[in-house]
Amino acid sequence: MAYWFDYQCPFCKQEEETVLPRLIADYVDTGKVKIVLKGVTFLGPDSVTAGLASKAVWEIAPDKFREWHKAMFDKQDDENAGWGKKEDIVALTKTIAGIDAAKVDELMTSKAAAYQQAMDADASEGATMGVGGTPSFLIGKQMIVGAQPYDQLKAAIDGVLAAK
Repeated sequence: MAYWFDYQCPFCKQEEETVLPRLIADYVDTGKVKIVLKGVTFLGPDSVTAGLASKAVWEIAPDKFREWHKAMFDKQDDENAGWGKKEDIVALTKTIAGIDAAKVDELMTSKAAAYQQAMDADASEGATMGVGGTPSFLIGKQMIVGAQPYDQLKAAIDGVLAAK
């Protein structure tokens, strides 16, 4: 399953809080499904900053990424409402043991072009597959755009798993 999201998207936050924990527990933790995260940064400068930070965190502490990712959505305010600047994200990163926040800060600058290229590739890939906004989910060959209830995503996943 591919999942396109934006850290500034309130609909993504809704999915992160209500649907994804159940999908992770029922399918990822049981080894039935992998979720590939595809960060899209279309909601302004705070989206881009969060995207850069996510690439840095993944690079240096992939084992802490899920915790960091959840913390980012937990801290999210209204779209581009003020929280989400680099100093905010670095401060949040400092609160998670096992992530070198200073290194994240440094990589966000030194690898910004490479990280941006990767984010642009995710966005481009999504556009060719029918991503029209966030959140979007590609399950098997079915693109599902927009916040969805657990049961709808579960039915799509179960359909793909049953066809194997």
